[in-house]
Amino acid sequence: MPKLSTKAPVWLTVALLLLATLLPAARLHAQAPLGPQPDLRLLIDISGSMKESDPDNLRGPALELIVRLLPEGARAGVWIFGESVEQIVPHATVNAAWREQALEAVARIDNSGQRTNIPSALAAATYDLGSLSSAYRTSIVLLTDGKVDVSPSPMANAAAARDLLADTAPDLGATGIPVHTIALSDEADWTFLRALADTTAGIAEKAETAAELTGIFVQSLEMVAPSARVPVVGNIFLIDDSVDEFTALVFYDQPTTDVTLTSPGEEEYHPDEKRDGVEWFRSGQFALVTVTAPERGAWTLAVPDGARSRVSVISDLQLEVDPLPNSLPADRVTELGIRLRDSGEVITSQDLMQLFAISVLITGPDDFRETIDVTGTYPLPATGEYRVSIPAFERGGRYQLLVELKGETLERELPLYVEVIAPEAAPTISTRPPDVPEEDLKGPALSLAAIVLAAIAIGAFVYWRRRRRKLEIWQRRFNQDGDAAADAEVRGMRADADADKAP
Repeated sequence: MPKLSTKAPVWLTVALLLLATLLPAARLHAQAPLGPQPDLRLLIDISGSMKESDPDNLRGPALELIVRLLPEGARAGVWIFGESVEQIVPHATVNAAWREQALEAVARIDNSGQRTNIPSALAAATYDLGSLSSAYRTSIVLLTDGKVDVSPSPMANAAAARDLLADTAPDLGATGIPVHTIALSDEADWTFLRALADTTAGIAEKAETAAELTGIFVQSLEMVAPSARVPVVGNIFLIDDSVDEFTALVFYDQPTTDVTLTSPGEEEYHPDEKRDGVEWFRSGQFALVTVTAPERGAWTLAVPDGARSRVSVISDLQLEVDPLPNSLPADRVTELGIRLRDSGEVITSQDLMQLFAISVLITGPDDFRETIDVTGTYPLPATGEYRVSIPAFERGGRYQLLVELKGETLERELPLYVEVIAPEAAPTISTRPPDVPEEDLKGPALSLAAIVLAAIAIGAFVYWRRRRRKLEIWQRRFNQDGDAAADAEVRGMRADADADKAP
């Protein structure tokens, strides 16, 4: 509060007191706490068939990456299943102790299961279905390479799958718990897994090889717990003053790939070196590095061509977006809520809000691309929250909505994914032939005319030959009959005898 002079006029004193009172409110307006936190429940198949589907046990590194990427304050748990179900990571709040326990449990992922008891796995993961907290947004990720297999009887297995889709799945969907399914190998019951995801408003994925698991797991995490990132352009990304920590993730194809991180002060960081505030984790498919209290400026990732990078940040300034439903029917208009928070409070100051440009880049099937200029289209909201109308999508498939925030020295992006379900087109019958250019008809018409004329000529010739042969046959028969009549004697009919007897 400014220091007041005793000689100041009363009106000035009152004005200064009022201004000092209103300034904090004009800068930041306290709002309700952050929205529901993510609650991720992972179900991992350990049936014996995984020896062929995942021979290198890449489920382990994929799980370890998810454990490291889960945000603080979220909830998560991990269950493995075969014939029975076992919880290997407790369902609890994500913190340092939880991560340590989860990383130790990664070694328990094997191929010791005898069957694939998916119904029991879902039942175990939804143990608290009747007492879910509204402070969390629950999602389930199911990884399997098979089908519902609870008994030696095929009829019992079919009945278990049918009951799950008819009873359990609709209940989960009505409760708002999507089941995201990941099919590993062609032996997985893709029809069942897709139906389970659709019924619960989840998304179904198919991994052609175990090497694709990590990328699919990361995208599943982005759907369950979207986090703000900074753009990476030409392996360079900018860290501003509001960033407390960043995590860079690099995917590559060759296990021997060398990854180097260089700070704005030209200091290099390597995976095999230990530095204060820098933590590396590396596998044959990816490298992950987390930097605490990073230097401000342009950082560089030295990676080979074809590598894919993303950098997420923990910052006092947060880009917050209301999550969309994981799946939407085609031609359905929806709405997106976008706001900025500073130290947990929504920014409502018009002066601060106009410093940022917000847009939504939508990409989808068949090279679909559309950009919504949010700050250029919508007026500054008094509540600090933009309500952005997302147009209906006509074509089914996976769409990404990338919310982009740009300031003078700050950039953020936050990806969202939605699966659009389009009904299958009904077959139609048209009585009108398609229009064909006249020049395209000349060649076929002449060929057709020549064929028709040739057919007529051949037909006429054959007809003439056949008729001529018939005439020849009848002529021969007539001549033969005539000769026989002339030679034959008709008894009782002689002329001379009749003449002698005449009176």
